[in-house]
Amino acid sequence: MEFCEKCGALMLPKRDETDTEKSKKTLVLECRECGYEKIVKSAPAYKVEYRIKHSPREKIVVIEEESRQKDELSGDEQRERRKEILEHYESED
Repeated sequence: MEFCEKCGALMLPKRDETDTEKSKKTLVLECRECGYEKIVKSAPAYKVEYRIKHSPREKIVVIEEESRQKDELSGDEQRERRKEILEHYESED
């Protein structure tokens, strides 16, 4: 992993279509922010993946307007709501 010398952003591999035989031996890293390019002679095997896995806890929970005020709910009602939310998350796994 390398970072741009100009702006500090992550540099990603880019294929050089101009010379196919030369591009096998060298690698061009390009900054997505400023466009700076750097040629790497002994290129390690770079692999770009865009897989993001989210847990059920990262999902958005919609809370009704009237239940947002804690003064309206008693202690038992608050515990019951927490229990329902936890059961909801456990059922998604």
